[in-house]
Amino acid sequence: MRIKKYVADSVPEVLKLVKNDLGPKAVVLNTRTLGKTGILGKKGQVEVTAAIDGSGRTAARTGKKPARQAPEATAAAQPARQQAPRPRPATAAQAPSPAPVARATTADPNALARISAQLNELQARIGGSGAGVPAGVLPETLGKLASQMEQDDLDRSLASHVVKKLLTDPGAEGYKAAGPLKKRAAALLADRMGPTKETIVTGKIRSVIALVGTSGAGKTTAAAKLAAHFAGQDKSIALISTDTDRVGGLEQIRAYGRILDLPVETAYTADEMREAMQKHKDKDLVIVDTGGISPEDENQKESLKDALREAAPNEIHLVISAPTGLRQMRDAVDGLKEVGVDRLLFTRMDETTRYGAACSIAIETGISVSYVTNSRVVPGDLCAAESLTLPKALFVRSLNGTAES
Repeated sequence: MRIKKYVADSVPEVLKLVKNDLGPKAVVLNTRTLGKTGILGKKGQVEVTAAIDGSGRTAARTGKKPARQAPEATAAAQPARQQAPRPRPATAAQAPSPAPVARATTADPNALARISAQLNELQARIGGSGAGVPAGVLPETLGKLASQMEQDDLDRSLASHVVKKLLTDPGAEGYKAAGPLKKRAAALLADRMGPTKETIVTGKIRSVIALVGTSGAGKTTAAAKLAAHFAGQDKSIALISTDTDRVGGLEQIRAYGRILDLPVETAYTADEMREAMQKHKDKDLVIVDTGGISPEDENQKESLKDALREAAPNEIHLVISAPTGLRQMRDAVDGLKEVGVDRLLFTRMDETTRYGAACSIAIETGISVSYVTNSRVVPGDLCAAESLTLPKALFVRSLNGTAES
């Protein structure tokens, strides 16, 4: 039985050393990340202990002992073994001809059988599509990053994509510094997002924005924030509400209208929507705040379609509360995409520190992100999204901290 240790800067590199030296049938006995610099390697490197029987076949598979050598052959081989130079620890710089450290020991064939699948499993997890890489076998800083992505509800395939890219190319700082590694991770996610699109109001032609979404997503506050934003650009604005069900909903938007000195109309039917749009045909911007609906309620969706048909918006923003789980976000997108959603607007970014779901849904759908809101204060805390806004927030766990990351 041959048991050796190998050390390299990353899991793929150390597995390559194992395969090159012991062959494809070697098995992994133990994997760990070095906690400090020592004889075998430097802090942060990956150390793997691997084994294979003397014949090159694992005892678990053959169940046979190696053939006994003749006395003459044994005697002839002994001087060679005594004169052989002492092996030296392998590092990534020595590949592809590593010189690993060997430790003479004995191993229980039954124990070897129990771990014979580890190497193949590890390789499959690293190279397989959509499979997560176990944080325990990653360099320490990358392992923590992988754990954070999992905890923060980032889609598993996206997290795996980031980990695999960073394993092969961690950047100039390597795995030592968390800050640069997070920046690279954020850039990898930003590259997967579609282009962001904020609203442009020129004043030359009327713009119409419709906000749609489930109940409690924050549509009315978002409508007021948008109105305040463009009122600050000296644009003429009108607010139209279709919310007939939520207690206090109409009073809330009327209060915002009084604060901002803007007209507020109600339109509970398609005919009323047509009249309201005609009444404010001279405005630079009309913002339609629709009532919350269930993505599964076909009657509510048909009523929403009728209202939007009369409003004829050139932008339909799906408003999603950032603390919402990824599955619920997917349900909202799947249920409301038929009304013509072409923007995502994330609210209540201040009510969570986990932005993995928001990143995931933006990347999965390819729908442009328009704005994020960071409080319920009106006016204020409305931010036009950039490609790095959500990924940066994910890794620093704060929208306010994105400028510092």
